[in-house]
Amino acid sequence: MEALLLQITRFYDLIHHKWEGKETHQWLASVLVVTFIVSLAMAAAYEYQLIPKNSAYLFPKNIFQSIQISFSLVLLIEVVGLVFSISYSVTSSLVKQLEILSLILLRSSFKQFGEFYKLEVWTNWNPIIGMLSDAFGAMMIFVIILLINKTLKHTPITDDPESQTRFIMFKKIASLLLFVIFIVSGSIDIFLYMDHAHPFNFFKTFYTILIFTDIFLVLLSMRYNYSYIIVFRNSAFAVATILIRMALSAPNYYNIVLGILASLFVLGVSFFYTKYRHCSSDLHQ
Repeated sequence: MEALLLQITRFYDLIHHKWEGKETHQWLASVLVVTFIVSLAMAAAYEYQLIPKNSAYLFPKNIFQSIQISFSLVLLIEVVGLVFSISYSVTSSLVKQLEILSLILLRSSFKQFGEFYKLEVWTNWNPIIGMLSDAFGAMMIFVIILLINKTLKHTPITDDPESQTRFIMFKKIASLLLFVIFIVSGSIDIFLYMDHAHPFNFFKTFYTILIFTDIFLVLLSMRYNYSYIIVFRNSAFAVATILIRMALSAPNYYNIVLGILASLFVLGVSFFYTKYRHCSSDLHQ
């Protein structure tokens, strides 16, 4: 059993190292640029009716949908980064979730502007109000993320090196399983879209899976440290994931409120957890 766990974690380390490599980042950047240019060309072809009607559904309807397509790819790349961040720390993973939420809101603001762009007269203010709310909501979450990063001080869950190593090993296995789920669910979503079927919302589905992953990590962490402050922090972060998931499903404006509340909740837990741990360390010295 021990040998199998080591083999799985080594495979995870190999994939992680490859993903974080400079060559991979350059390749992904090239893919994003090419995708943006191709999607612009496809939008132009749709605009001038240069494509068959039976394949028109595959093409972006205007040039601003090209931006939305490129942002969707950026989000998928960020989700992979989120998967790998789980092996670092629970807090890093949650910060990554908030980063993705802010990018989703920015993508939504581009979508709203695409709808406003089609209006010939300013008779309907809903698109521009929605665009501004999404943009400023994303900015507020961005600012709160900066504050969270400033308060963060990563400390091992246990002082026993062997237990800490084993805990990280199990987190790597959980990350690897999430990576497999990401590949499978993303492939199914693409297949449904190509088959003229209605694809499921990938990000909502993935965040739902993250909720169960967070609960698993909460229970797993109690095996190595069952102090109240550790259990509360990890459980609170699981609640924050639920709030983020609710924000993804909530209607306009409510999603902004939920996203900001989730960010403030994480900031509060992170700040007081770090302060308490620091004070406790001083008392025991």
